[in-house]
Amino acid sequence: MTASTLPAPPSHSRRIVQLDGLRAIAVLAVFAQHALKAPLWMGVDLFFVLSGFLITGILLDRKARQVPYFSYFYARRARRILPPYVLLMVVSSLLFGLGWAKYWPWYTFFATNIGDALGQSGHDSLNVLWSLAVEEQFYIVWPFVVLLVSERALGFVAAALIVVVPLLRALATPWFDTFWPIYYLTPFRMDLLAAGALLAVVSRRDPQAIGRFKPLAVLGFVAALAVLAWLHLHFPRFRAANTPLSNAALYSISLVLCTSIVVIALEAKGIVKRLLCNPVLVYIGTISYTIYLIHLTVLYAVWPLGHSRLASAGIALAVTLAYASLSWFGFERRLIFGTGRASGAAPAHEPSASAVRAAARTRV
Repeated sequence: MTASTLPAPPSHSRRIVQLDGLRAIAVLAVFAQHALKAPLWMGVDLFFVLSGFLITGILLDRKARQVPYFSYFYARRARRILPPYVLLMVVSSLLFGLGWAKYWPWYTFFATNIGDALGQSGHDSLNVLWSLAVEEQFYIVWPFVVLLVSERALGFVAAALIVVVPLLRALATPWFDTFWPIYYLTPFRMDLLAAGALLAVVSRRDPQAIGRFKPLAVLGFVAALAVLAWLHLHFPRFRAANTPLSNAALYSISLVLCTSIVVIALEAKGIVKRLLCNPVLVYIGTISYTIYLIHLTVLYAVWPLGHSRLASAGIALAVTLAYASLSWFGFERRLIFGTGRASGAAPAHEPSASAVRAAARTRV
């Protein structure tokens, strides 16, 4: 992000730069999944854990400092989310028509995940919006939970969600003919957001906790990656099986993988930190939201041109990065930093150091 032209903001607005690099890895994984059919659907799950971690930290920080809470949070979300979202809908309409307008309530009220679960959606390039809908639905409720309960109780709530949601997935499996509703709908995916939230709570209550968890995170990363690779090689249809076991277990394994990655990134040193703080990755992470929104639209525009899959992926990646860069420098950056700079507050999408390492005096 750009440096502020105002006096240096307080320490609560410092960024955790390596998480920008992690966002880049997440969005590039999603791109590879769609462009090259790589089995990297966990990239979206990594975004969920990151979001739960960062947003919960910011909400706890606002609560502890007793500064504007709901107005700040929702205004920031609107400025960050809506302009690129509206631009995507315009671009999609120009390229692929207004088929989505038949289902306009899903797109207007951030409920496309429900529409996708019901088979009521527009052009396939807009399917990426399901994950944005999950986040927005979760953040209708979560700020109230953060405000109304103590940090300790919030940790228990997040931990309970991590345990209960897989059981909910298993119990709900007979209701659906395919696994897609389990994959798309917020009640079945909010354990990932809760895992990030739990990390934020734990790290606030004990700033050294994340460091102590790093060996366990490395073990969790290796074990979860090995299980996912084994399932992909030996049971490639496991995800699509739509059984209580597959729906309950698979996304929990992904949760372990993605949460472990976030812990490792937070405590990264040496070559890992240098990789995550690489300027190219940090920049891609900075514009990752718009990359995520537009990349499938670009792929659907490029695929009919008849190039090989690899060449199409290269063309689409170049166009996607150019589009996201123009969007970032054209208006997103000003919208995000405009009022945040005036108040010295950290943007809602931006990692906050104190959100994860607050002093003991802020404990509830």
